[in-house]
Amino acid sequence: METFSKTLQHATDFQPVEGDLEGTCCMCGEHTTHGNKKKFGNNFTCADYISSGDVICPYCQHLVSNSNKYRRTMFLLTEDSFKPFKKKDIKEIIFNLPSDKDFYLYLTKTWQKLGYILMNHARNSAGTKDITCIVDYNIITFTLPDLQEKYELCKRLREYKISKEVLETASFEVHHYRRLNEAYGNIKTRQLINKVNSYKNNPVWDLAIYICD
Repeated sequence: METFSKTLQHATDFQPVEGDLEGTCCMCGEHTTHGNKKKFGNNFTCADYISSGDVICPYCQHLVSNSNKYRRTMFLLTEDSFKPFKKKDIKEIIFNLPSDKDFYLYLTKTWQKLGYILMNHARNSAGTKDITCIVDYNIITFTLPDLQEKYELCKRLREYKISKEVLETASFEVHHYRRLNEAYGNIKTRQLINKVNSYKNNPVWDLAIYICD
Protein backbone atom coordinates (compact mmCIF):
# COMPACT_ATOMS: atom_id res chain seq x y z
CA MET A 1 0.00 0.00 0.00
CA GLU A 2 1.36 3.39 -1.00
CA THR A 3 2.59 5.69 1.75
CA PHE A 4 0.93 8.99 2.60
CA SER A 5 3.83 11.10 1.33
CA LYS A 6 3.93 9.29 -2.03
CA THR A 7 0.18 9.68 -2.43
CA LEU A 8 0.60 13.37 -1.67
CA GLN A 9 3.32 13.62 -4.30
CA HIS A 10 1.07 12.06 -6.93
CA ALA A 11 -1.76 14.44 -6.03
CA THR A 12 0.29 17.64 -5.93
CA ASP A 13 3.31 16.80 -8.10
CA PHE A 14 5.81 18.21 -5.59
CA GLN A 15 9.51 17.56 -6.16
CA PRO A 16 10.92 14.91 -3.76
CA VAL A 17 13.95 16.12 -1.79
CA GLU A 18 16.66 13.55 -2.49
CA GLY A 19 19.66 12.96 -0.26
CA ASP A 20 22.54 10.49 -0.45
CA LEU A 21 21.93 8.32 2.62
CA GLU A 22 20.67 4.75 2.69
CA GLY A 23 18.40 3.58 5.46
CA THR A 24 14.84 3.29 6.75
CA CYS A 25 12.66 6.37 6.74
CA CYS A 26 11.71 7.31 10.29
CA MET A 27 8.33 8.61 9.12
CA CYS A 28 6.95 6.15 6.56
CA GLY A 29 9.14 3.12 7.32
CA GLU A 30 10.25 2.58 3.72
CA HIS A 31 13.81 1.72 2.73
CA THR A 32 15.57 4.34 0.61
CA THR A 33 18.95 4.89 -0.98
CA HIS A 34 18.29 8.62 -1.32
CA GLY A 35 17.56 9.46 2.29
CA ASN A 36 18.16 12.72 4.09
CA LYS A 37 19.69 13.27 7.50
CA LYS A 38 17.25 12.71 10.32
CA LYS A 39 16.99 16.34 11.37
CA PHE A 40 14.01 18.38 12.55
CA GLY A 41 13.42 22.00 13.52
CA ASN A 42 13.29 23.34 17.07
CA ASN A 43 9.49 23.25 17.11
CA PHE A 44 9.46 19.50 16.52
CA THR A 45 8.31 17.80 19.72
CA CYS A 46 7.34 14.35 18.44
CA ALA A 47 10.51 12.33 18.84
CA ASP A 48 8.60 9.30 20.12
CA TYR A 49 6.79 8.95 16.79
CA ILE A 50 9.94 8.85 14.63
CA SER A 51 12.29 6.74 16.76
CA SER A 52 12.33 3.62 14.56
CA GLY A 53 14.12 4.92 11.44
CA ASP A 54 17.50 6.48 10.72
CA VAL A 55 16.85 8.73 7.68
CA ILE A 56 14.05 10.75 6.09
CA CYS A 57 13.06 9.60 2.62
CA PRO A 58 12.77 12.13 -0.25
CA TYR A 59 8.96 12.16 -0.08
CA CYS A 60 8.70 12.60 3.69
CA GLN A 61 11.43 15.23 3.58
CA HIS A 62 9.00 17.39 1.62
CA LEU A 63 6.60 17.21 4.57
CA VAL A 64 9.31 18.16 7.04
CA SER A 65 10.53 21.03 4.84
CA ASN A 66 6.97 22.33 4.52
CA SER A 67 5.90 21.60 8.09
CA ASN A 68 4.12 24.92 8.65
CA LYS A 69 1.92 24.36 5.60
CA TYR A 70 0.71 20.90 6.63
CA ARG A 71 0.25 21.53 10.34
CA ARG A 72 -1.83 24.66 9.83
CA THR A 73 -4.61 23.13 7.81
CA MET A 74 -7.06 20.27 7.66
CA PHE A 75 -7.07 18.25 4.50
CA LEU A 76 -8.60 15.42 2.50
CA LEU A 77 -6.14 13.56 0.27
CA THR A 78 -6.84 11.13 -2.55
CA GLU A 79 -4.48 9.85 -5.23
CA ASP A 80 -5.42 12.76 -7.50
CA SER A 81 -6.50 15.56 -5.15
CA PHE A 82 -5.19 17.40 -2.09
CA LYS A 83 -8.01 19.46 -0.61
CA PRO A 84 -7.22 21.77 2.35
CA PHE A 85 -10.26 23.07 4.22
CA LYS A 86 -11.33 25.16 7.19
CA LYS A 87 -13.29 24.21 10.31
CA LYS A 88 -16.54 25.54 8.85
CA ASP A 89 -16.24 22.93 6.08
CA ILE A 90 -15.76 19.87 8.29
CA LYS A 91 -19.35 18.64 8.20
CA GLU A 92 -19.54 18.89 4.41
CA ILE A 93 -16.25 17.00 4.05
CA ILE A 94 -16.75 14.31 6.66
CA PHE A 95 -20.29 13.36 5.66
CA ASN A 96 -19.40 13.26 1.96
CA LEU A 97 -16.15 11.29 1.90
CA PRO A 98 -15.19 9.58 -1.37
CA SER A 99 -16.57 6.05 -1.75
CA ASP A 100 -14.79 5.12 -4.97
CA LYS A 101 -11.15 5.81 -4.08
CA ASP A 102 -8.67 5.53 -1.22
CA PHE A 103 -8.27 8.62 0.95
CA TYR A 104 -6.61 10.20 3.98
CA LEU A 105 -8.38 12.63 6.31
CA TYR A 106 -6.62 14.99 8.72
CA LEU A 107 -8.40 17.22 11.25
CA THR A 108 -6.96 19.52 13.88
CA LYS A 109 -8.17 21.37 16.95
CA THR A 110 -4.92 23.25 17.53
CA TRP A 111 -3.60 24.10 14.05
CA GLN A 112 -0.14 23.51 15.51
CA LYS A 113 0.42 19.75 15.89
CA LEU A 114 2.49 17.82 13.34
CA GLY A 115 -0.25 15.32 12.67
CA TYR A 116 1.11 14.49 9.24
CA ILE A 117 3.70 12.22 10.85
CA LEU A 118 0.88 9.77 11.74
CA MET A 119 -0.93 9.79 8.41
CA ASN A 120 0.42 6.39 7.35
CA HIS A 121 -1.82 4.92 10.05
CA ALA A 122 -4.93 6.45 8.50
CA ARG A 123 -5.24 5.27 4.89
CA ASN A 124 -8.86 4.43 4.08
CA SER A 125 -9.62 1.98 1.30
CA ALA A 126 -12.32 2.75 -1.24
CA GLY A 127 -15.75 1.78 0.05
CA THR A 128 -14.63 1.22 3.64
CA LYS A 129 -17.28 1.47 6.36
CA ASP A 130 -14.75 1.88 9.18
CA ILE A 131 -13.17 5.28 8.61
CA THR A 132 -9.91 6.31 10.26
CA CYS A 133 -8.75 9.89 10.58
CA ILE A 134 -6.05 11.74 12.46
CA VAL A 135 -7.06 14.55 14.82
CA ASP A 136 -3.81 16.22 15.87
CA TYR A 137 -2.00 13.20 17.40
CA ASN A 138 -5.09 11.05 17.95
CA ILE A 139 -6.08 8.20 15.65
CA ILE A 140 -9.88 7.91 15.56
CA THR A 141 -11.91 5.19 13.83
CA PHE A 142 -15.65 5.53 13.31
CA THR A 143 -18.54 4.62 11.05
CA LEU A 144 -20.55 7.38 9.45
CA PRO A 145 -23.88 6.17 10.92
CA ASP A 146 -22.39 6.20 14.44
CA LEU A 147 -20.86 9.65 13.98
CA GLN A 148 -24.08 10.95 12.42
CA GLU A 149 -26.14 9.70 15.37
CA LYS A 150 -23.80 11.30 17.90
CA TYR A 151 -23.65 14.50 15.88
CA GLU A 152 -27.47 14.76 15.76
CA LEU A 153 -27.66 14.32 19.54
CA CYS A 154 -24.99 16.94 20.06
CA LYS A 155 -26.76 19.32 17.68
CA ARG A 156 -30.07 18.82 19.49
CA LEU A 157 -28.54 19.58 22.88
CA ARG A 158 -26.61 22.57 21.58
CA GLU A 159 -29.93 24.08 20.49
CA TYR A 160 -30.72 24.38 24.21
CA LYS A 161 -27.51 26.35 24.78
CA ILE A 162 -25.66 23.50 26.47
CA SER A 163 -21.96 24.19 26.09
CA LYS A 164 -19.51 21.85 24.44
CA GLU A 165 -17.61 21.61 27.71
CA VAL A 166 -20.73 20.27 29.44
CA LEU A 167 -21.25 17.77 26.62
CA GLU A 168 -17.63 16.61 26.88
CA THR A 169 -17.67 16.21 30.66
CA ALA A 170 -21.37 15.35 31.14
CA SER A 171 -21.34 17.90 33.98
CA PHE A 172 -24.98 18.95 33.71
CA GLU A 173 -26.26 21.49 36.21
CA VAL A 174 -29.75 22.18 37.53
CA HIS A 175 -30.55 24.81 34.90
CA HIS A 176 -29.62 22.34 32.15
CA TYR A 177 -32.02 19.77 33.58
CA ARG A 178 -34.75 22.40 33.84
CA ARG A 179 -34.27 23.59 30.27
CA LEU A 180 -34.37 20.09 28.81
CA ASN A 181 -37.20 19.00 31.09
CA GLU A 182 -39.37 21.83 29.77
CA ALA A 183 -38.77 20.60 26.23
CA TYR A 184 -38.77 16.81 26.64
CA GLY A 185 -40.26 15.94 30.01
CA ASN A 186 -38.53 14.25 32.91
CA ILE A 187 -38.14 10.72 31.51
CA LYS A 188 -36.79 11.78 28.11
CA THR A 189 -34.44 14.28 29.74
CA ARG A 190 -32.94 11.59 31.96
CA GLN A 191 -32.52 9.32 28.95
CA LEU A 192 -30.68 12.03 27.04
CA ILE A 193 -28.40 12.85 29.94
CA ASN A 194 -27.70 9.18 30.62
CA LYS A 195 -26.72 8.76 26.99
CA VAL A 196 -24.31 11.69 27.19
CA ASN A 197 -22.84 10.17 30.35
CA SER A 198 -22.29 6.88 28.52
CA TYR A 199 -20.44 8.74 25.74
CA LYS A 200 -18.01 10.54 28.05
CA ASN A 201 -14.39 9.95 26.94
CA ASN A 202 -15.62 8.34 23.71
CA PRO A 203 -13.40 9.72 20.90
CA VAL A 204 -16.22 9.55 18.34
CA TRP A 205 -18.47 11.58 20.67
CA ASP A 206 -15.65 14.09 21.12
CA LEU A 207 -15.35 14.30 17.34
CA ALA A 208 -19.10 14.86 17.00
CA ILE A 209 -18.89 17.70 19.52
CA TYR A 210 -15.99 19.27 17.67
CA ILE A 211 -17.69 19.32 14.28
CA CYS A 212 -20.95 20.61 15.75
CA ASP A 213 -21.65 24.35 15.67
